Amino acid sequence: MQHSSIHRSLARSTSPASRHATSRAPSSLAPFVIAALGVGAPFLALSTVITPDAPFLLAAVILGLALPALVITYREAGAAAVRALLRDCVRPPSSWWWLPLAGFGLPFATWTTGAALGGAQPLTWGLAAFYLGDLVVGAVVINIWEEMAWTGFFQRRAASRWGAIGGALVTSVFFTAIHVPLAFAGADGAREIAGNLILVAGVATGVRLLIARVDPWSGRSLLTIGVLHSSFNASESLLDADYFWVRVAVTMAVGIGLVAFGKEKIPAG
Repeated sequence: MQHSSIHRSLARSTSPASRHATSRAPSSLAPFVIAALGVGAPFLALSTVITPDAPFLLAAVILGLALPALVITYREAGAAAVRALLRDCVRPPSSWWWLPLAGFGLPFATWTTGAALGGAQPLTWGLAAFYLGDLVVGAVVINIWEEMAWTGFFQRRAASRWGAIGGALVTSVFFTAIHVPLAFAGADGAREIAGNLILVAGVATGVRLLIARVDPWSGRSLLTIGVLHSSFNASESLLDADYFWVRVAVTMAVGIGLVAFGKEKIPAG
């Protein structure tokens, strides 16, 4: 793996304004982290104890992640950089097949692994329809905008400073931190909380390493990244409740595998 060439590839951007923003990466990350953990995490915590949870999830994403990312981007590099970031959210991938791969690749690997272990749900048309609806709604309402912040704003800047892998790992630390409230939801005792925290950290690490590859490969399409994130969330319906760990293990294995063996750039085809 050529670390320096990956660094240069991820540091490259779609406009002079966004290149200017990326060059100031370290100083821009701190205020974003403050907003994410100070605003986003409390709303996420509320979503675990108050129903319906949707308003709190939306508040966490909009007020704690998307809005701070857009405001900081504007203050750094102006309206052109904001427009470039928003364009990435609707940008089709460099090759059309990235979208179905992002939507179904990871769930397919998760379901087949779960089936081999005896923990997968039976495949039915009803399950497929439920998964597809969960995938689309999750991506459009939550995950594209969540990844506008985490990938489009934070991870790309972190990669420009610490390299693709270092940036992914740094991002995973704070991605884990904002999701800590989920580890307490429904937990029965300290041991279960500790186990949940390990799962959250595993998810964060696997997802961020996976995105470190898919983002440049897909042509910086945050649409693709949002669908990929949503596919992980929606794949919960494909497994029995006791087999959540399979999703984590598969995601980590795929992320580490792509980092270890994937090439820097896949040609469009």
